[in-house]
Amino acid sequence: MVKGGDWVFGSHLVDEALQAVGLTRAQLPARLFCPQVVTDTGAKLSKSLIREGRAPLPEGAAPWMLDPRHFFRSYSAAEIGRLITAPSPRSVPSR
Repeated sequence: MVKGGDWVFGSHLVDEALQAVGLTRAQLPARLFCPQVVTDTGAKLSKSLIREGRAPLPEGAAPWMLDPRHFFRSYSAAEIGRLITAPSPRSVPSR
């Protein structure tokens, strides 16, 4: 199971509930927590709330960020290195 980093603490509650109904620790799902997608200001993107019109698109976010197709793909170590080291324009000044 792959989840965003915001699920780390909630998964402990889920695991305890699963154990309360009889599952053993060995039967609990394996989880991989990935970094959250955030805007330049550090705001977490709540894609479902924004798409449903219950939250505005935060400053520093682009409409393409709401398309889940952009987040369900693999990245090579070389591409991650390029993304981390390549300078890119920011929508807000860095501190």
